[in-house]
Amino acid sequence: MKPIVRFGLLVPGLFLLGCTVGPDYQKPSLPVPEKWHEAQSSKPAAARQYNEWWKSFNDPILNDLINRAIAANLDYQSALARIRDARSQRVVAVAAGLPTLSTHSTASRRLNSISSTGGSGASSVGGGAFGVGDQIINIFQSGLDAQWEIDLFGGIRRSVEAADANIEVAVENSHAVLVSLLGEVAINYLQLRANQQLLAVTQENLRNQQDTLSLTQVRQQAGLASHLEIAQAQTQFSATQAQLPGYEEGTKLAVHAIAILLGQEPGKLAALLEPPKSIPTSLNIAEADLPSELLLRRPDIRRAERQLAAANAQVGVATAAQYPHFNLTALIGLQNAKITDFTPVGKSWSMASTLSMPLFNWGSIQANIDSKQAQHDEASLAYRSAVLTAFKEVEDALVSYSQQQNKNKSLQQSVTASQLAVTLSKERYGKGLTSFLDVLVAERTLFQAQRELVESDAGISTQLVALYKALGGGWQTVGQ
Repeated sequence: MKPIVRFGLLVPGLFLLGCTVGPDYQKPSLPVPEKWHEAQSSKPAAARQYNEWWKSFNDPILNDLINRAIAANLDYQSALARIRDARSQRVVAVAAGLPTLSTHSTASRRLNSISSTGGSGASSVGGGAFGVGDQIINIFQSGLDAQWEIDLFGGIRRSVEAADANIEVAVENSHAVLVSLLGEVAINYLQLRANQQLLAVTQENLRNQQDTLSLTQVRQQAGLASHLEIAQAQTQFSATQAQLPGYEEGTKLAVHAIAILLGQEPGKLAALLEPPKSIPTSLNIAEADLPSELLLRRPDIRRAERQLAAANAQVGVATAAQYPHFNLTALIGLQNAKITDFTPVGKSWSMASTLSMPLFNWGSIQANIDSKQAQHDEASLAYRSAVLTAFKEVEDALVSYSQQQNKNKSLQQSVTASQLAVTLSKERYGKGLTSFLDVLVAERTLFQAQRELVESDAGISTQLVALYKALGGGWQTVGQ
C-alpha cells in the first residue's frame, strides 16, 4: 500500500477516537412560583396580548412611532450588528476544525561549494545539475499546502458550541433592547400627552382665577372687598401661571426624547407631536400569564441562560488545552532550477504529522481552566439574579397598576367635589355669605385635584406599559 493511502486511512481513525472534554451543558432548574402574588385574576392572560401591546391604546400616532422606532433606532441597529458579528465569529470557530488549503510560490538562490556526483557523473535537483567547485543554484517552487488540526479532545467543538451560544446571546440581547425601546417610546409619549393635559388644566384654572380676580376688583371698587383680597387673588393667579413653563418644558423634552429614540434630530417631530392630544388609555384588562412562561419569553432571562451555556463551553475549550494536539500537513507542487524548465516533471511532495502536548507551563493552563470555571459560576449566579429580578418587576408592576387604578377612582370623586365647592364658594362670596379665603382654598384644592387626576390617568397607562415591559412583550413581532 502506498504511503499516501496509508496516511489517508489513518486520519478518520484518529478522528473517531476523539472525545469532547469538559462539562456537558445542562439548563439549570430554578424554583418558580405557581402564580403571581399580586395578580388580580387567577386566569392567565393569552400570550398574544403581549406581542403588540401598544395597539391596545388605539392611538395611531403611537403605533406609527413604534414602527418607526423599530426601523430606525440606533441602539437596536447596533444590537443587530452584534448579531452579524456573532454569526461571523461562528464561521471562524468552525473553520478552525476544517482543513485549510493555501498556495505558495518561492524563488531562492544558494551557493554550493562542494561538488556532488552521482552514478551517471552528475546528479540533478529538480532538473538542474550540480557542477564541481563553487556553484550558484537557483530553485523555483510552486504548489499547494494543506493543514488540519484533528480535534481529538473536542476543544474546537467546544469553541463552536460557545459560538452558537454567543449568537443566541446576541439575538436575545437585541430582543431585550427592543423591549426596552418599545417601553421607552410609549412612556415618553405618555409623558408628552400628560404634560399637554396638565398645561390645558392649568390654563383652564388660570381663566377661572382671572374671573375671581376680576370679581374681587369689582367688589373692591364697590367697597365690598379689601385690597388684601385683591392681593391674595393676584398671588394665587401668579402662582398658577408659574406652572406653565414647567409643563411646556416637559412637552418639548418629551418630543426631543422620542425623536432621538427614532434616530432623528430632536426637533424633527415637533409638527407631529406638539398639537395637544388626550392621554391614551387601554381598554384591555391587564393580566399576567403563569410565572413559568416568563422564563421562556423575557429576553434578559433567555440571554442570561445563553451566556451561561457559552461560559460552560469555554470551560471545555480551556480543558482541551491540557491534552495532546495532533496536526497534519501536506505539500504537493513543482520545483526546478530554471524557471524556463518549470514543468510537471519536477514534482515535489511531502506529508507530515505533529503531536504536541504541554508538559510544564507553570500552571497557566490549570489557572485558565479555573478562571473559566469561575466565569461559569458567575454566569450561573447572574442567571438566577435575572430570574428573581424579573419576578420582582412583574409583581411590582402588578401592584402599582392596581393601586394606581384605586387612586384614580378617588381622584375622580375629589375633582367632582372640588368643582362643586368652587361653584358654591363663589356664589356665597358674591352674596357676602362667606370669606374670600374660602374661594381661594376651593380653587387651590380643585387645581391640585385636577393635576393629580391627570397624573393618575397617565400613571395608569404608564404602569400598564411597565407591566408589558416586565412581562417581556413586544419583541415577538420582529424576527432576526
